[in-house]
Amino acid sequence: MNQYNKQGQMHGPWETYRNGKPCFKGNYLNGKLHGLCESYNSNGQLMYKGNYVNGQKHGYWESYLNTKITRDNVLIQFFI
Repeated sequence: MNQYNKQGQMHGPWETYRNGKPCFKGNYLNGKLHGLCESYNSNGQLMYKGNYVNGQKHGYWESYLNTKITRDNVLIQFFI
């Protein structure tokens, strides 16, 4: 977890914490966000969850307020 590749780029699963509470959980592929990522507020509650492809938001994203989905099925597509 929280590793770098030979080029010094973030690579693989990453997690960051603030005051012992989660801040970010996600995956990097050669320095770019890739796969499922989650962002948390300062209380450690989930705020956003969705996927990245080559550093770009992709697919359905969810946002949360007080652990309840406030916006579901928001489709974000990037054509590469």
